[in-house]
Amino acid sequence: MRGFDISKLLGRQPRQLDMGPAGAALKGAVVLVTGAGGSIGSELCLELAALGCKRIVALDHSDHALIDAIDGVRRLYPTADIQDVLCDVRDSQRLKACMARARPDVVIHAAALKHVHMGDRHPAESVLTNLVGVRNAVEASAHAGVGRFLLVSSDKAAEPGSVMGACKRLAELYVQGCGRTLAERGVAMQLMSVRFGNVFGSAGSVAPIFARQIAEGVPLTVTHPDMRRYFMTIQEAVQLILLVCAKKDARRSACYLLDMGDEVRIVDLARRMIAQAGVDLDIVTTRVREGEKLNEQLFDEFEVVEPSSIEGVSRITPASTDMEISAQEISELERTAHTVSDEVVRHRVLALLDSRLQQAVPGVG
Repeated sequence: MRGFDISKLLGRQPRQLDMGPAGAALKGAVVLVTGAGGSIGSELCLELAALGCKRIVALDHSDHALIDAIDGVRRLYPTADIQDVLCDVRDSQRLKACMARARPDVVIHAAALKHVHMGDRHPAESVLTNLVGVRNAVEASAHAGVGRFLLVSSDKAAEPGSVMGACKRLAELYVQGCGRTLAERGVAMQLMSVRFGNVFGSAGSVAPIFARQIAEGVPLTVTHPDMRRYFMTIQEAVQLILLVCAKKDARRSACYLLDMGDEVRIVDLARRMIAQAGVDLDIVTTRVREGEKLNEQLFDEFEVVEPSSIEGVSRITPASTDMEISAQEISELERTAHTVSDEVVRHRVLALLDSRLQQAVPGVG
């Protein structure tokens, strides 16, 4: 994305959040990042090194991505203590053993399958990574004595119209209920979530695809002329994660959301990139892919939204504690994902979420 003016592409100036509280809370801490080889995970490792963490534990299932992330930190911060852990978050026993050895103070769970249309085409895979992987990470964290756990979620979780979004919402509900259930077991671990919009410039996202098409001199492709999305920069995403990690919130676990300004029409983004590149290229419409919505929501009617103590960040909680889901329910979906057809998996994921959303409607359920 070098050479493009992001503020003009997004129609707003990227936010610069005060990172003082994050530095004070995380300096000297051992922080484990799952999905460390991804766009967010690798940038998180760099920021954690800049903050002076005692140790960064970078965990990913991709050896190539993990090597790149580790090398990136060591080039810029040669004295940083960063360790690589090759592990799949789907493997609960292996994950538990890795965390027990690392003994992190903070776990940031960024590992995920993020593409909506792929989640709808392969729902079992979405369940196993985006929901079972979250359960595994929470349980491994609790077993290792972690003090703070943060889940990276998505605006696809608000009134979800896809399997990926439903899995993200169910993962949020699980994390938000775990604080209470773990406390009943005598485990003092604070659990939080952050809900992202589209992360501008992240791997596989629309802006790098447009940049590649511009470089190749081919028409830019949009799936629908009215498709709109909320965008945040990678830096905004990382800052939000670290500031929420630094929070000490005695109330029930919550999800945090950055004010990302207005939605951006994807076809307008394409036009702005063409103009900035100084080329003359067409824009062609393809088709809306599986599970995609024309407009995303940041929250829905089943949630309570209020300001947080972080400027420009809202706090979201479920309208009812009855919406929470249990580890046992995730285990049932895990068995389904391993044994039955994708169509059955899709049905059961959406049915479980629908049953929980109905709990927030007075007089229903």
